[in-house]
Amino acid sequence: MRGLTRRRGAARLADERGAVAVLVALLIVPILGLGAIAVDVASLYSDRAQLRNAADAAAIAVALDCARGSCGNTVATATSALAANAGSADAAGATLGTPTVSAPALTSSGGSVTVTVRADQAHWFAPVLGHDSTRVTASATAGWATTTRGRANFPLAISWCEYRAQVARYPLTNKTAHRINGLTMNQSCAGPNGTTVKGGYALTTPDSPSVCRTTSTLGATIPAYPQMYSSGMPASCSNAYLASLIGSDILFPVWDSISPSGAIHVHSYAAFHITGYDVYNYGDPALFGWFTYAAQQSDATTNPTSTAPDLGARSVYLQG
Repeated sequence: MRGLTRRRGAARLADERGAVAVLVALLIVPILGLGAIAVDVASLYSDRAQLRNAADAAAIAVALDCARGSCGNTVATATSALAANAGSADAAGATLGTPTVSAPALTSSGGSVTVTVRADQAHWFAPVLGHDSTRVTASATAGWATTTRGRANFPLAISWCEYRAQVARYPLTNKTAHRINGLTMNQSCAGPNGTTVKGGYALTTPDSPSVCRTTSTLGATIPAYPQMYSSGMPASCSNAYLASLIGSDILFPVWDSISPSGAIHVHSYAAFHITGYDVYNYGDPALFGWFTYAAQQSDATTNPTSTAPDLGARSVYLQG
């Protein structure tokens, strides 16, 4: 009796093995299909994330050009930024398309531009199911506005009188290098609000003793550097550091008032392209270059409500 039971159990197991084999054969195609879809979908999500980064970079690149006074060939600028930032999407076999750039929306205080990028991602396994590729798109909008906060990589502030005198002699579009060591020293002029403004320029107190820069905000005050007329420039403003600034655009806070104690009120920001420098008389700086339109990337994520006068210094930021 026991032997018969064992034989029937063995037969039943053999029958079940056959059923499992048939079931696996029937399900192997959909299982492989689901696996293929999972791999390709994961690749699409990765490519979309990379394209978003590339769209951000392309929008910022176009906005920077516009903020500097000329939007130029916006599609060529966006295409170059896309190619440089597509990264893993391009490496994974995606075919990058030509970006679409909206006509920049310009206002008296700034503007914005939207860039849409696309790529056709070839699939690894989905072609078995009849899907060779999928188009992935991403859009980004970047805006620009007059600067309301900034870091002067050389700690210098100039008066409203000085700025007006400089650009009257050399307009913002003029790229003739000249010395800006003070046209209105010991003079005054009518300020933007009709009040009398002291002319000239002043070194400002750096953010810390170890750096040669001053960060400020529109409408706030920054202290003048107290040792300007005794020991000269801060020790952190070495010749090597000043030389490193040559060829770059730097911000100058423009003041509309300065107190007897040296509190400088920031009225606006100007941009200066530096081509050289000279240090003389107690380390007092003389810079060479020209005032210009310049832009810096900002960490702002929404359009700021800026009331800053546009003296050429602008900030670029992502919107949304």
